[in-house]
Amino acid sequence: MGDNGHSLSHIYQWILTVDTESGRPVVLGPYNDENEANRVGFEKLGGNFEVIPLRTRDVGLATRILKHRRFMQTEQLSEALKRARHKI
Repeated sequence: MGDNGHSLSHIYQWILTVDTESGRPVVLGPYNDENEANRVGFEKLGGNFEVIPLRTRDVGLATRILKHRRFMQTEQLSEALKRARHKI
């Protein structure tokens, strides 16, 4: 493993949730396996989370990746809604 927190042989589990007050994404982790991430998610977040595997244990990198992923999903949804409104 290099200094940048990447490991090609291990996949770490990350929890992605949204802060109910601010609406901002919150990233928790890394966890060594999905069971551990799910346990923490249910204990701390009451089940309102998503477990996502990434090949990094660097919290800064994981946060950037997951925020970008969320942005891309939101942007695709926004574009789809624009096209749908245009057709009506």
